[in-house]
Amino acid sequence: MEKLRKSLKAYVIALVLFVALAVLVNFTGFRETWTFGSLLVIMSISSLVLGMMEGRIFQKRGLLAGGAAAVFFLAIILVSVQGLFAEEFSLGKTGWLYLIPVAAGSLGGICGVNHKT
Repeated sequence: MEKLRKSLKAYVIALVLFVALAVLVNFTGFRETWTFGSLLVIMSISSLVLGMMEGRIFQKRGLLAGGAAAVFFLAIILVSVQGLFAEEFSLGKTGWLYLIPVAAGSLGGICGVNHKT
């Protein structure tokens, strides 16, 4: 039960970080043509942080723990955004680019497992 509570806390922290960075980019003089690239960078940073926290929680199999956490995190974000702003769920031609945040989450999981407390 303790791992579940810590894992839920990690997801909340990652979501808050994602929303804070997205709002920061949205209300600055950032070019609109770079919006998708900035979204990928923000998701990668949030997934990296989430992967590090999940790796620290589970202390084993950091690649798997961080990658799975990043996939679930991306699913939460994409389903909620698609549900709010789109008529049907579609990743489009750039769907393979979402592997970048998954790789960042996996790297974060490896770093989290190997981090000394």
